[in-house]
Amino acid sequence: MTTRSAIASTTTTSNCHVRALECLPSSEQRDFAFLAAEITFRRAHIARLDAEIAPVVAALEKFEWEYRARLGKLQTELSDLLGIVERLEHRSVRIHARVVADPDGILGDLFTRDELNEIGEMFGIEIPASWFAPDESDVGQDRERAWRYFRDDNQDRAEEEALGCMQRNYRRHLPGDERNEIRALYLRLARLCHPDLATDDADRSQRDELMLRINDAWHAQDIDALRSVEQDRGGILGWRAFTSWADRVLWARRECVRLDEQVIGLTERLRTLRGSDTFPLWFNAALGSSVITQRAVTLRIDIANAHHRVDEAKESFRQALHHYAAAVA
Repeated sequence: MTTRSAIASTTTTSNCHVRALECLPSSEQRDFAFLAAEITFRRAHIARLDAEIAPVVAALEKFEWEYRARLGKLQTELSDLLGIVERLEHRSVRIHARVVADPDGILGDLFTRDELNEIGEMFGIEIPASWFAPDESDVGQDRERAWRYFRDDNQDRAEEEALGCMQRNYRRHLPGDERNEIRALYLRLARLCHPDLATDDADRSQRDELMLRINDAWHAQDIDALRSVEQDRGGILGWRAFTSWADRVLWARRECVRLDEQVIGLTERLRTLRGSDTFPLWFNAALGSSVITQRAVTLRIDIANAHHRVDEAKESFRQALHHYAAAVA
């Protein structure tokens, strides 16, 4: 009995020693655990905001689709008519100004060939050749065409090879300090981002993508590309991209700030969507349909008025052409 008690006492003492030797978490580990919980909370908040925004955006998109389907053609027709009025009025002003300032000039100085042809088609007339200015663009186009024909594919390939040779020579003659930095950065990134360090399939997929970028940058000896990976790895791999707890704490603090900014942006977006004047129309199909119907009636009235303005603008332009023709004659 005494022996059993002694053995039990020894076992208890041994377990106490084992517990005494357990590693306590460092201050960085405790800080990271707290920040990780904060990150989880913020991500859950973001998920809730996304869930609130989704139906609002869906209702808005549905309303916009119906609005464009019922009113899109009417709006386009009105815009085209107003554009015709603006162009005709502007052209009439240009013609009157030319007659006053230089009655001996030609319309080709005021309008391009395409504009004159469009004018002829609009009024069903044939524009006299005397109204066109000599077109120098054809000469330039012929020269460009001849130059393109002169440059054959062999010459293009030769230039590409020469450029590649220059780039290889540039990489070969990189300064020693830069070559050392490229090598050190490559080894460091490969050690931190290697796919063998993955904890799950998603982590491995992200690490595979990073390693492709790292290897491509190494073969090209592109230090800027390696530095870009260095900046991006924390955002892609998260805390797994860092080995020290201090670096993980820094990442977690930056992530909390980033998530806070995202929460603020989503909250503001939700407030703006719900505070819109058209918000009731998105969720009330009858009200939205009534508003669209009223808008269609208004657009048809505006289109009828625009047709009248087009006729007036055409008549004013026709008179300007007659005035110009009389002045030239």
